Amino acid sequence: MTGEYERRKADRQQLAREWQPGEPLPTIAYTEEEDALWETVTAKLSSLHHEVACANYRRAADAVVLNRQRVPQLAEVSPVLTELTGFHLRPAEGTVPAKRFLGTFADSGFYATQYLRPAASPYHSPEPDVLHELVGHAVMLGDPVFADLYRAFGRAARRISTPDAMRELVHVFWFAMETGVVYENGRPRVCGAALLSSVAEMESLDKVQLRAFDTADIVAQDFDDSDCMPVLFAAESVDHLVTEVRRFLTRL
Repeated sequence: MTGEYERRKADRQQLAREWQPGEPLPTIAYTEEEDALWETVTAKLSSLHHEVACANYRRAADAVVLNRQRVPQLAEVSPVLTELTGFHLRPAEGTVPAKRFLGTFADSGFYATQYLRPAASPYHSPEPDVLHELVGHAVMLGDPVFADLYRAFGRAARRISTPDAMRELVHVFWFAMETGVVYENGRPRVCGAALLSSVAEMESLDKVQLRAFDTADIVAQDFDDSDCMPVLFAAESVDHLVTEVRRFLTRL
């Protein structure tokens, strides 16, 4: 089964590698097993979103309606985002170098993988897969507040030129847009794509060490994205998170 998974993944990576801007987005022939995995995981995620996702995300999820019975195609989701916030999706072979990945946001573009996590690890994926891209990032990109913040990260990525500055930018992106947490009505709520697309992360939220959202602390905090986060940074609200991130980007 591992060999079959790797073969499918390689085929989809090849399609992304061959794609050129202006061409139609690749169409993936997902298997019945993959559609069933998508249906199972997204049902569980949706239930958790009602409990722990921030209000901005829940509103965006009502606008970016993802098919629950099968894996959606990027070509189905991208026009919805374009109509809502101007963003569009681009196929990614895998993890994209940080400067290009983040810099593309300035053009309202987002690189998204099209392979699905293996059935053996349905509730947490150590690498970005199509479930992470669509349930996490694409829905966030349907929210005007988050979409504008993605664009701000993109402009910063294009502006900076030193490895140290890029490292700091990646750290703040990780703890704000991938594993971000905000307080709503006195309770922590998830607003980061890596958390929103991981059952394991959301189920362990009450066991995580939550620190105040401070970009100076964030850039000093190491992280390992192959496992659930032991430490997260919680802003007082979405507005507070946006304000602090924009202040950091202006200084960078």
